[in-house]
Amino acid sequence: MTDNTPSIDPKDEAEIRAVILDYVDANDSKDFARIANAFTDTGTLGNEFAKYIPGGELFNGVMPGSGGTSVAQNVGGLMGPLDATQHFIGAMWLEPTETGIRTRTQVIAHHHRAGGFYHSGGTYIDDFVRTANGWRIQTRVLYTIWTTGDIKVVTGD
Repeated sequence: MTDNTPSIDPKDEAEIRAVILDYVDANDSKDFARIANAFTDTGTLGNEFAKYIPGGELFNGVMPGSGGTSVAQNVGGLMGPLDATQHFIGAMWLEPTETGIRTRTQVIAHHHRAGGFYHSGGTYIDDFVRTANGWRIQTRVLYTIWTTGDIKVVTGD
């Protein structure tokens, strides 16, 4: 039996995993400028909250602007005011596409401000493309499937 499934070069897989891990480390260390390096010059970041999550509609959609700098500014504007965040990365799947590699990565995120918390769990779906600077995210959508805590921790209301 012949396996015709396209494979991913282990070096490419390692580089893509490093980009994903660096993104969450940059977020948690509040080095938002470093987030820009994870995205292409036209990359976008979006959110989709499960319909049953109260307040999720506040985050649904693609963040304004495109490109790594814009993504970094948007993430910094949302996460910067928090006292602390911690993102845990779980299982990660990679599959070749016609334009690059798509990844699915489980994530649990803890957000804290002034003694309050807002925790969430979901999956990053990333479309990676190879650039002159290596593999970068062209599109990322965070699909949030559960939350607990006070959404005001993140919204600042």
